[in-house]
Amino acid sequence: MRKNYKRRQFLLAVVDMLLLSLSLYLALKIRNGESLKPMAYREHLVAFLPVFLIWILVFYTAGLYSLDRAFDGFQFAGKSIGISGVAVLLSALYFYLAPSLSISPKTVLALFAGIFTALFLAWRYSFSEITRYIFPKVGVVFIGATEESVALAKEIQRRSHLGYQTRFFFDERERHCAVTDTPLVSDAAVLAGAIDTSEVDLVILSDERLLRDEVQRRLFELLERNIRFMRLPDFYELLLRRVPIGAISEAWFLENIDLSAKQLYDGIKRILDFSLALIGLVVTLPIWLIVAVGIKTGGPGPVFFRQKRLGKGSKVFTIFKFRTMRTNGNDFKPTREKDDRVTSFGAFLRKTRLDEIPQVINIILGEMSIVGPRPERPELVEELERAIPFYRQRLLVKPGISGWDQVSGEYHSPSIADTYKKLQFDLYYVKNRNALLDISICFKTIGTVFARSGR
Repeated sequence: MRKNYKRRQFLLAVVDMLLLSLSLYLALKIRNGESLKPMAYREHLVAFLPVFLIWILVFYTAGLYSLDRAFDGFQFAGKSIGISGVAVLLSALYFYLAPSLSISPKTVLALFAGIFTALFLAWRYSFSEITRYIFPKVGVVFIGATEESVALAKEIQRRSHLGYQTRFFFDERERHCAVTDTPLVSDAAVLAGAIDTSEVDLVILSDERLLRDEVQRRLFELLERNIRFMRLPDFYELLLRRVPIGAISEAWFLENIDLSAKQLYDGIKRILDFSLALIGLVVTLPIWLIVAVGIKTGGPGPVFFRQKRLGKGSKVFTIFKFRTMRTNGNDFKPTREKDDRVTSFGAFLRKTRLDEIPQVINIILGEMSIVGPRPERPELVEELERAIPFYRQRLLVKPGISGWDQVSGEYHSPSIADTYKKLQFDLYYVKNRNALLDISICFKTIGTVFARSGR
């Protein structure tokens, strides 16, 4: 099913490329009329191929290939139009910086952008309608009405465009599930019949410890009916791309985390981290001087903020950032919303993420990576570890400047409740980290910087 998610994303990208080509042809047709020659279209097509790539990357970075939300409604249309404006500006910059091209498509670029945006919105709306109403829903049954399974049923209902529909819960304890508007079956004798009549395709085992031998036997008999079985953590991860802390145990880590299998990946990543951090240090040095002047004009105190953080294997290191807070009267407690300790210039640094630049030093020293879980203070880790199970397991990998949690679209403070959510994303990364996921996080980080404020 995860492959199906990727296939849908690939389908979106392929159709977008076709629409980009079609939009260019229509723009040239409108511009030149009957005088348009095949050679002219081919010449423009070759020149526009980098532009097509720009549009695809901009749309991906902005989250327009995410299947988490339906591609309809005024909010999606407004976002798409705004992102198209960014792509137009980058396309114009490309043509300006490539004077060797034999074409100067000012009018054609404007027509191309308008036509493609209209076709893009029509295509995405059609895609949502097709997946929502034409393709058959995957019927889901949850065996066990746990907190996590009820939460998943709510997400299935909210994300109906993903193609799932909860048929019913089975729980012999007769736990109340009315909050999901989903039927509850509590008699094992009628379980098989209920699955047959409800057109069930997927059975989710919420908590195998609650299954009596009779229930397991009746489920085993369903194998010949082409019904798929999944554990709740696997389906939770598939649907929400995070790990349900309350539904896993030590055995989950033994089955899913293999650090030895990642040694080659870790070695290559370390080389890339070092190289990119060194390049970043050299390229951004002029910015360091400008930022230092801005920090100094905002009040007394050092340019850099140094603090102890916990890295891979619980190793303590000193993190470097540009200082964004006043030093006078600062208790150095975790940042709060609308924190009055943050200076005006510091607020700008946080919003643009420029305060993170000095962390390239930590990357060069091998203490951090470009991508990884957010590093926390040792004293906070001790407190959070006592309150949240498996919290220290996020230290199985190096912390990073950006990570899966940072691009999740939510700000998570160091509070217990927020850290619980954050750990779900961190463990997903620990389990699934690979080059493609790292690249995806890097692109989404760019979108996150432009889409939301920092603290």
